[in-house]
Amino acid sequence: MSRICEISGKRPTVAHSITRRGKAKREGGVGKKTTGIHKRWQYPNLHKVTLEIGGQELTFRVAASHLNKLYELKERARGMDLSGLSKKQLKARLLKLL
Repeated sequence: MSRICEISGKRPTVAHSITRRGKAKREGGVGKKTTGIHKRWQYPNLHKVTLEIGGQELTFRVAASHLNKLYELKERARGMDLSGLSKKQLKARLLKLL
């Protein structure tokens, strides 16, 4: 299962962890020296949210910053005729509304 938000498309990004040693100049030292740079990953804050839409339970993986969009989507789907669709088709149709 990929770590991608289904609404915003947020995904893992590469960052660097920089290791330094020494005393900062503002604290009376000669300055910090870099002793190592390591690659690391930053992951989005994903939540699994289950909503009942059109009589079916749908599970979305959504970043915490976009949870409100998901509930807004549920409100938009309230007046739509979604009967006879599979879960996959239903999810695709709802995500087109955004």
